[in-house]
Amino acid sequence: MTLPLYCDHQAPNVMPDGGHRGLWYERFFNAYDDGWTLKDDRKAQWVKSNAKSAGDGEALQEAVQRHLELVTRLGGRGAVFQADWHFATGLGLPHPVENGLTWHHTLGVPYLAGSAVKGLVRAWVEIWDESLGESNSDQRQRRLDTWFGTLEQAGAFIFFDALPIAPVSLRADVMTPHMGKWYEQGGEIEDWRREPNKVPADWHAPVPVPFLVAGKPRLLFGIAPRHPDGAAELPEVFKALKQALDWLGAGAKTAVGYGQMQEDPASTEDLQHKLREKAEQEALSALSPEQQTLRRLRVQLEDYRQRNIKPEAGSAFMGETRQWLDAGREWSAHERAKLATLIESIYSYAGWGNGDKKRQRKELIERLRD
Repeated sequence: MTLPLYCDHQAPNVMPDGGHRGLWYERFFNAYDDGWTLKDDRKAQWVKSNAKSAGDGEALQEAVQRHLELVTRLGGRGAVFQADWHFATGLGLPHPVENGLTWHHTLGVPYLAGSAVKGLVRAWVEIWDESLGESNSDQRQRRLDTWFGTLEQAGAFIFFDALPIAPVSLRADVMTPHMGKWYEQGGEIEDWRREPNKVPADWHAPVPVPFLVAGKPRLLFGIAPRHPDGAAELPEVFKALKQALDWLGAGAKTAVGYGQMQEDPASTEDLQHKLREKAEQEALSALSPEQQTLRRLRVQLEDYRQRNIKPEAGSAFMGETRQWLDAGREWSAHERAKLATLIESIYSYAGWGNGDKKRQRKELIERLRD
């Protein structure tokens, strides 16, 4: 069978392992028969064959980390939102199965373009935000002009693409329009009595149309001020984004519940923690070995304090601290004094040596200072 591809192509029959799901779905459709016709069951088969996982976990993590780092360095804010149910965008794009999907060009996953994020937030502010009623029409217009821009000036905020933070689980779904030929030829009706198939009516048989959706994806959204002086309103912009995702939903078919999302603080904190670790590693590489040790111990202690957790006596952190009581004696007097003060803070917070062992703790630390 001849496929609608370039001459002498070497297209495989199935997508290779690790391939780009979006490229395969959009460009390597192979369900035509020898007469170049396409039966409805072949459309459904193609959709089902692609209802699998999309995206590489490591590549996605690297991309969202770069994404979040850029947003953060611009003085913006990033947060992860998870869909309550299905998510789909780009269904109106052309495709042999009649419904496309917006795929990220390099990551091979469905995503929400920054322009769509901006349009969603604008729609919320312009139409739905009840806190900006008729009495606040001037404030509503000011926000529209300032946040999103006008023909004369750019908006005060940059809206980034919303990227999945992990491989996306794709699922096969189906819509059943039952309006006959109304959508295609309704505008050409001359006499509805003689053209009943073109009239929107409930006697038409539904026509199943298969399409792909993403099942409960988690997306990283990012918004940053275009100029530093716009950062003061960033919390209000993010509040509008959160409300829009909760009440309106993003992408297609939001009227039936697609695309509604809730903030996922745990996933956001995990990404931010990894970003802090990366920044810490970059800062450590510029320090001496002694300074690296002091900084690492100090950061670990601060992490325990922020989480309100005390390090256990048998933990790796406490074991490393005890090792430096001996190894640190080879340092210079100035660095030994810093290490002694830091270890004393660690033991005090952990509760080691606060009772009967207080004298032992003091002797160990003083020996390091000598």
